[in-house]
Amino acid sequence: MASATTRAAETTRRAGLREWFGLAVLAMAALVIAIDTSVVLLALPSIAVELGGDASQQLWIVDAYGFALAGLLVAFGGLADRLGRRRMAMLGAATVAIASAVAAFAPSPDVLIAARALMGVGAAALTPALYGLLTGMFRDDRQRSVALGIFMTCLMGGMIIGPLVGGVALSSFWWGSVFLIAVPVMALVCAMLPFVVGEGVDNRGDGAGDGDGDGNGKEPRANPHRRRIDAVSVPLSLLAVLPIVFGLKESARVGIQWAPVVAIVLGACFLVAFVRRQQRLADDPHHEPLLDLSMFRRRGFSLVLVSLFLMTMLTGPLMMLNTQYFQLVAGADVLTAGLHTVPPAIVGVVGFVMMPLVARRIRPGFVIGAGLALTVVGLLVMAQISPSTGPWPLILGFSLVSFGAAPLPTLGTNLIIGSVPLEKASSAASTSETSGQLGYALGIAVLGSIVTAVYRSQMTTSSEPGTAAAGAVESLAGAVDLAVSTGDDVLRAASAAAYCSGVQASALVAAVIMAILAVVTAVRLRHIERFER
Repeated sequence: MASATTRAAETTRRAGLREWFGLAVLAMAALVIAIDTSVVLLALPSIAVELGGDASQQLWIVDAYGFALAGLLVAFGGLADRLGRRRMAMLGAATVAIASAVAAFAPSPDVLIAARALMGVGAAALTPALYGLLTGMFRDDRQRSVALGIFMTCLMGGMIIGPLVGGVALSSFWWGSVFLIAVPVMALVCAMLPFVVGEGVDNRGDGAGDGDGDGNGKEPRANPHRRRIDAVSVPLSLLAVLPIVFGLKESARVGIQWAPVVAIVLGACFLVAFVRRQQRLADDPHHEPLLDLSMFRRRGFSLVLVSLFLMTMLTGPLMMLNTQYFQLVAGADVLTAGLHTVPPAIVGVVGFVMMPLVARRIRPGFVIGAGLALTVVGLLVMAQISPSTGPWPLILGFSLVSFGAAPLPTLGTNLIIGSVPLEKASSAASTSETSGQLGYALGIAVLGSIVTAVYRSQMTTSSEPGTAAAGAVESLAGAVDLAVSTGDDVLRAASAAAYCSGVQASALVAAVIMAILAVVTAVRLRHIERFER
């Protein structure tokens, strides 16, 4: 057994050039995963024209990726810690590359939906493995915080620039080009990982590492004394998460109906069964739990997860709302709409890079709380939107939101991963990512419902001609289509005003909740020390 001095030396070992080059490879993979999440938003109209498909199929073209990603993160996080993170990362990258190629040349909506779901499976295998590898490469707290800042810049920034990438691709090529972006990048990731990234986890009697702690690239060695993976926990985790995600997404589409409610209740029942099984397995000498529930008892761990959930719920859907405004209210083409996302993306990148440096001088809890307070200001600026203002309140407001939101995922993820043993880093990261994915799905349902309710109410009570038409009342897109086909400028103006009122209401609701969250995080996380030894 290694001495305490040896373990301390391994924990504080500083990364060298190889690790920073390895970070570049991990960051490339993260960037593509994030772009794949949002790039399809601008491509959907072109896909609908070329492939057809009903409204339900078009919805699943967008949602299948996130559905599979959210549902499988916990399972793949636990498996990555046990079976090898580099192996899991390469498998995930290869799956994303193959599925992206299929999606680019899909002959029908059903094939495209299946390909998007397979892309989500690959991303679910890849994401927690990337976090685990990064944590193993950067053992020093200060270096790890900087590395995570760069990594999160790509992961979160990629979601913001996804519409821009889609706009550039669609302005020059066919709709499938938005998916082909992932193919060469993921191929390069598969080729480079064995040379620049070791497993990065010490062998501590569980067979999870290479045995010497030097990140030399060896795969995990077999250990006859380690506990086996519980075969029941993996499908049980899927049965817990997938119905909940499905129910949330369906609620966003059809409202509160019996089918999504039953799905959420069913998922909650399986979640209870999953948690109870993990509790029993904690004391099982032969089988290991897929998710170590003791992590949730660590100080700050659960609070950061809840905060990530709420922040993603309140800010994640804003990009979709902004994109609809740019195209349907402001009348921008796909490229111009994409260019409108550039200022928030740049500001967000600056925030992600700066926050680890700021946390060396100011306690992370205060940095996170101040950042969330700034998002409140951004949301209030977004609430000033109207057809007469143009897109600037959304661009400026979302830029403030992007900068203010940067501390929580950057510093919070570092707190989550840094609070658990190294061999459980991928599993911890998977809970963080799952929290964000569930928050985004719930945010689409909640904020989307607010926008829809306000829009329909205002359109129904409007005295303007044409506003009572079924298509106009149902959605902004329907109103714009009807207004364009009939040349009804009055209808278009009324629908634009109604949509802006919906955005205003959702931004104000989000601002109130975010203000409360800012105070709670600043108070409850104030004990976390600065990222400095």
